[in-house]
Amino acid sequence: MATVTISSRGQIVIPKKIREMLGLSMGNKLKIFQENKKIILVAEPEVKPGELFVSASPDSVDKAMKESRKMDDAKLNRLLRDILVK
Repeated sequence: MATVTISSRGQIVIPKKIREMLGLSMGNKLKIFQENKKIILVAEPEVKPGELFVSASPDSVDKAMKESRKMDDAKLNRLLRDILVK
């Protein structure tokens, strides 16, 4: 367990060993919670743009689009049948 000192501005320094273990660097955000007399810091996950998207082959995209169109057509046909349109 490490001990840190609160500065006159209310700041603390997270020890280097802990920052390295958690992969924390400048600019990372931490959520802070208070539980009784404990202060809990939780690192917010850093989302990289590459993690938001997946790559897919043209064939898989075409297949997904065809399936989506089939499902849309089926829904439309059910709706038209339900309102008695042929």
